[in-house]
Amino acid sequence: MVRTLRSCDLERRRNTGTGVRVKNSKKKEKRFRLTQGQVFLVAFVLILFMGGGIGYVWSNFEGTQIGYDLSRLQQEELALLELNQKLRLELATYTSPQYLEKATRRLGLREAKPEEIVVLP
Repeated sequence: MVRTLRSCDLERRRNTGTGVRVKNSKKKEKRFRLTQGQVFLVAFVLILFMGGGIGYVWSNFEGTQIGYDLSRLQQEELALLELNQKLRLELATYTSPQYLEKATRRLGLREAKPEEIVVLP
């Protein structure tokens, strides 16, 4: 089986045999270049992804804030309901006939005469 020699092997042999140094320049690598339209397209896609990411993070942040606000408002509602219940109990206590009778005796109040009653329009 005969092996074919590559051109670099041949050059190496020739250089070794003659002693002449031949500069083998490397093949220039192709640079990756983008056209102006491709640059704008890549920039547009990046901006689109960044906007989507920012929108996603913002919506999650707003959802979290709304959850915190909802929790705070629910606690405030419970506190107001408890205060309302206490005030209703206090109102019922102060408007009860037994309390009013006790208060009139303690303060020395009497029932109003009909001519003392003034009706406001």
